[in-house]
Amino acid sequence: MIYSVTTNKRIQTLYQKKTCMKVLTYLINLDGSDARLERSAKQLDAIDWPYERFSAYDGRGKSLSDFEDYDDALARENLGRGLLNSEIGCYLSHYQCAEKFLETDADMLVVLEDDMKMADSFKPIIDQTLAYLDTNPDLDWYLVNIAAKKKKLAKDITEFDEHTLWHAYYFPIRGLGLIWSRKGAEEFVKHGKPISMPVDIFFQRWLSQNGKGLGVWPAVISPMGLDSDILGTQASQKISRKEKEGRDGSYNIKKHKRMLQDKAAAIKHLYLNK
Repeated sequence: MIYSVTTNKRIQTLYQKKTCMKVLTYLINLDGSDARLERSAKQLDAIDWPYERFSAYDGRGKSLSDFEDYDDALARENLGRGLLNSEIGCYLSHYQCAEKFLETDADMLVVLEDDMKMADSFKPIIDQTLAYLDTNPDLDWYLVNIAAKKKKLAKDITEFDEHTLWHAYYFPIRGLGLIWSRKGAEEFVKHGKPISMPVDIFFQRWLSQNGKGLGVWPAVISPMGLDSDILGTQASQKISRKEKEGRDGSYNIKKHKRMLQDKAAAIKHLYLNK
C-alpha cells in the first residue's frame, strides 16, 4: 500500500485559501508496525489529510545505559521508579518530532500516534482550530491537546461547532494527538532533556507550571484500544505494569505530591487570567 506523504507544496495548498499558514502532520509509527500504520493511514486518507510517517524511536531491547539523555537518579527522585526503556523511546519519538519540525519553515505541527481513532469532526474542528491559532497571534501558547480524556481547571477561549478551544491550565496527560507552535517546540527541545519522566507526564507538569497549554473539547482523537508497540505489551509478557516499572515505596506519595503541585499551579494561572 502507498501512503500519503506531505510535501511543502501540499502543506501550503492545504490552508492557503484561509490563512496562508503552513502546517505539517507527523504520524508516529514504529518500523514493522504495518497494521497500525494501515489503520491510521486509512483514516487520514479518507479525509484527504496530508501527513508524513515519522519513524518512532525503538527503545525496546536496549539497556538504560544506552540512553545518554536519560537520568535514572532524577527519574527515581521525581517518580519513585525508573523509566522503562520503551518509555524513553516514546519520549524520544516526540522529542525528535519537535526537532524535525523546527528544521522546516512550517508554522505549526500536528503530531498523531498510530493507535489513534479520529472522530468524524476531526477535520472541520482542527481546520478551524488551526485557523484561529494562526489569526490570533497574541494567544501565548506552546501545545494543544486534541485527545484530552478530561477537562479540568480550564478557561474557554472560543467555540467551533459544539467544540471548545480552551486554556488547559491543568494540562491533560494523554498524548495521542497534539498541535505544536514553533515557540512551544523550541522550548521543548531546549528544556526537554535530561529525560526523567514519561513524555505525557512531562507535558502535564511543564505546561501546568507555565500555563501555556491549550485543549480541544470534546476530544477529536481517542485511543484505538491497542497495546502500544513502542511501550511494549503487558499481556504478551504476562507481567503487570506495576511489576515492570519497579516502583519503590515512595511512588504513590510522589505521584500525589506532583499532581497537587501541578493543580496548584493551574489554579494560580486560572485565577490570574480571570
